[in-house]
Amino acid sequence: MSKPKIRLSITTRLDTTRWEFGKQVLEAFCETDPRLVPEYFDNVEAIKKQFNGIAACEEYWAPEVVMDAGSYGRTFTKWNSMWRRVKAVKSRGEMHHTLVNQRGQLHLGWLTFDADGDRKVDWAGLFHRLCVLAQPKFATLHLFTDIETRRGAFGTAVETDIAADDFVTGPHGMTLEKRGIPNLAWATFFGEDYAAEVDMQKLCAQGFEVEAIGQGFLVTLTPKLFDVVENFALLSARRTMLKKLFRPGLFGLAEEPAAVPPTT
Repeated sequence: MSKPKIRLSITTRLDTTRWEFGKQVLEAFCETDPRLVPEYFDNVEAIKKQFNGIAACEEYWAPEVVMDAGSYGRTFTKWNSMWRRVKAVKSRGEMHHTLVNQRGQLHLGWLTFDADGDRKVDWAGLFHRLCVLAQPKFATLHLFTDIETRRGAFGTAVETDIAADDFVTGPHGMTLEKRGIPNLAWATFFGEDYAAEVDMQKLCAQGFEVEAIGQGFLVTLTPKLFDVVENFALLSARRTMLKKLFRPGLFGLAEEPAAVPPTT
């Protein structure tokens, strides 16, 4: 079996290109744990530039570039920023910046982060801090194992397969718009657009932890993130129960995977 992996996904309407926002994002990672401090930070996929402190990242956070937009002519846009570590805790982050296109349409910003599932890192605290900062439309924090990432884990129908991929990668703005919420993660933030879906009193009465943050709600399935590894049956049962407290059809994935992946 492969090692458990952290996946953090946050979509936001905020202007992510502002350096003040970028500075606070990087501070959240660096201050949560020294082993989350980037080793490399860049705007291109290779991510080869040495990380020389947060202040030095300003010029690489959202540099402006000129692009040929075809019939719309040349347009100015902001490059995404990326960072990674190759030492423990091995990780990779990327900020897909908020964008307003030539038609005035807003494309949500999307912050993603993947890392080895180290138990000593305060992942829940980091996620909470980023939710307060980003005021997400929707956000998830989950610890993935082979149980949920294997092909066909949630079913073999085409729609189920797509929803499973959306769950594993974390839904970005376009995914949410076209296909909706794929699944509940260990921690799920329902932003302003989805706040009406959350009956805080009903969820708390069933023992779920629900916290109001800004205009949204942060909901967690079990007391510990690593229940995903230590007691997947519990997490699965709690997720099934929680879905029943929401309206039918809100989530793309209806079934739970088997607690133990089949052997081949």
